[in-house]
Amino acid sequence: MIAKELAPGVHWVGAIDWNLREYHGYTLPGTTYNAYLVQGEKTALIDGAYGGFEEEVLGRIKSICDPATIDYIIVNHIEMDHSGTLPEFVRRMPDVPIYCTERAKEGLARHYDTTGWNIRVVKTGDTLDLGGKTLTFLEAPMLHWPDSMFTYLAEDAILFPNDAFGQHVASAARFDDELGRDVALAHAQKFFANLIIPLAPKVLKKLDEVGALGIDIKMIAPSHGVIWRTYAGDILKAYTDWSRGVSKDKVTIVYDTMHGSTGMMAKAIAEGVMAEGVDVRVCLLRDGRYEGTHRSDVVTEVLDSKAVLIGSPTLQDEVLPTVAGFLSYLRGLRPGRLGTKKIGCAFGSHGGMGGAVAQANELLKAAGIEVIEGGFQVNYRPDADELARAYEFGRSVARKVRSR
Repeated sequence: MIAKELAPGVHWVGAIDWNLREYHGYTLPGTTYNAYLVQGEKTALIDGAYGGFEEEVLGRIKSICDPATIDYIIVNHIEMDHSGTLPEFVRRMPDVPIYCTERAKEGLARHYDTTGWNIRVVKTGDTLDLGGKTLTFLEAPMLHWPDSMFTYLAEDAILFPNDAFGQHVASAARFDDELGRDVALAHAQKFFANLIIPLAPKVLKKLDEVGALGIDIKMIAPSHGVIWRTYAGDILKAYTDWSRGVSKDKVTIVYDTMHGSTGMMAKAIAEGVMAEGVDVRVCLLRDGRYEGTHRSDVVTEVLDSKAVLIGSPTLQDEVLPTVAGFLSYLRGLRPGRLGTKKIGCAFGSHGGMGGAVAQANELLKAAGIEVIEGGFQVNYRPDADELARAYEFGRSVARKVRSR
């Protein structure tokens, strides 16, 4: 196990989880659990990994120093993919001081038996002098748990923000320029879309607080994915834009279909959108019958779209379960909290009295989407006139997108 140097005396000592495929309700191609060793006259370990990865983290530490010589452990966030190794570390390094927020101290006691642990509570502005390396702590509640905090290494201008600015990706690359800027940002967009959207106002506030400190940030070392050493400015700008709701002239169409009728409507709407020169993504929800799009990839598309259209047939007077599940997921993320409102509405086919379109519109409103029209629905299979209407509907949505 080999560590990776970020700067003199600063190393990545984390673990790579090549096999994880789903986490927090979304799909991923594996991930990393990033831990960092900072060495001055004294040594601090920042964060950890899931239980079961102790030997991998300790193996990387051993390539730098004897783990028994670690003087401090910093816990930026107590979620178990970062703190799961902590009980074993404490067992091997008894009485090592553990620095965390008050909420983290309380949370650790709910996760583990912390009897005898040497936990020291820190607040925003508190520092830890390692001798030639100085760590400054910044509380960051609800980014993305109540206990979260950032740690800043002044001498090397490195920010350790735990989950903020992270990406779920397993790779031999440790840095953004090694993985590639666009690939790293794409993974970061999915991470933001599925985890950070509800926290967007807090993101903007925290970025303002960090800016007010006047600190230089040359490198951002998150708890998942690659380290931003070349494109730190790009990910900071991306987080600002995403939090403000900055979007493209783009429409995301999300649907499921029972016998193809709603799918026919989705394609006709997409043609109308494209006819107006507006970008479009058409996402058939994955339901086991087809290799469709997972909800976590759909919301990634929604993040930078100005409009989202929901297609569902009516089943037993209700929205189709796959579509209802997606709308529940979207409502939990609350994209309406982003600075700029997205527009949208529902469409679909039915064989009786209908009902799915009206229900889907209400669920869109609950997610903070501005419903622009009542949507439209057809009885059974759409005929040529109704498909032409769907096409024109797509054009009208695209025109609204271009005008925003």
